[in-house]
Amino acid sequence: MKTLRIALASALLLAGGAATAQSASDAQCIIVSNAFASQSKDAEQQKVAQASMYFFLGRISSTTTAAQLKTLLDAQMKTINNANAGETMNKCLATIKSRVDMLESLDPDAKSAATPSQPAKPAQPHR
Repeated sequence: MKTLRIALASALLLAGGAATAQSASDAQCIIVSNAFASQSKDAEQQKVAQASMYFFLGRISSTTTAAQLKTLLDAQMKTINNANAGETMNKCLATIKSRVDMLESLDPDAKSAATPSQPAKPAQPHR
């Protein structure tokens, strides 16, 4: 966990009440993602957990200081235990899935173009 704190000790700041609540849940996701990435025996689960950690790290405000991030992570670490870690991770993954679904909804052809049975169409210039 010391490695996580050092890695996350980049300049980041909590701004306002709503941002604090969002940052708290994002911090929980960083913590459980890191735990699942380092403790899972399944390589695919490790990859998903690592991607999740980076996704939520990117959502922490870029103005948060290292000291503020450490305080946030320490506070949220107290809320996570073996009984709720799995549920917390599932909520984190649901958040990521909703963002991926939203992105894919912007281009209805994205899913069909990504299927192996159909070759990808070259991009057409807009006129």
